[in-house]
Amino acid sequence: SSQQYDHAIQPFFEDLVSKGFIVFSYDMIGFGNRIEEGSLFYQHYPRWSLMGKCVADLQGALDAISNLNFVDKSRITVAGYSLGATVALYTAALDKRISAIVSVCGFTPMRLDTPNKGTEGIKGYSHLKGMLPRLGFFVGYEDRIPFDFHEIMASIAPRPFLVIAPTMDKNASLIDVQKSVMESKKIYQLNGKPENIQIYSPNDYNRFSKEMQDETVRWIQSASARD
Repeated sequence: SSQQYDHAIQPFFEDLVSKGFIVFSYDMIGFGNRIEEGSLFYQHYPRWSLMGKCVADLQGALDAISNLNFVDKSRITVAGYSLGATVALYTAALDKRISAIVSVCGFTPMRLDTPNKGTEGIKGYSHLKGMLPRLGFFVGYEDRIPFDFHEIMASIAPRPFLVIAPTMDKNASLIDVQKSVMESKKIYQLNGKPENIQIYSPNDYNRFSKEMQDETVRWIQSASARD
């Protein structure tokens, strides 16, 4: 699980464990016990990005998990909420060891995330959180961003993918997220697996509710049972 740790999430982890899954969770850089590491990051690595470091950390977690002899390496699912989900998306596109993915409130299409939408926009990545500083060059020129999330998701195809996008997410446009999923579904279709990408949109706001947790567990069970 790639998301900042919160004790309120413990029952979700216990539910997965009770169903036979191994759960690995950690503090992402800038969160929990790694706040100082995040605040000093660019002093030490001015040419890196925090997003790149998060991806490298998740790949390090995959290295560690893959070396455990009781882990089924063919069924590694990565699930994340908010920034954890965004990191999961990037990593799954780059690392084939991830066999399935769940994204909860993880993205809205960047090229469509213009100031008139009322969201943070791509400044959320560059200026506010400092995850992708160079993305800030495209503020006001969002249509020139060289890639977007539908292409990231297409890179994950045909692996099972659940997008949880609540209807009242303050950081995302549901219509735009739906368009993005439909675009990437074309690649799933080409692979003969259109059913492997699904979107679930509860009438809720940006959080990882009990309902969303239950749907995630149900879906992970379903995905792990597939060939």
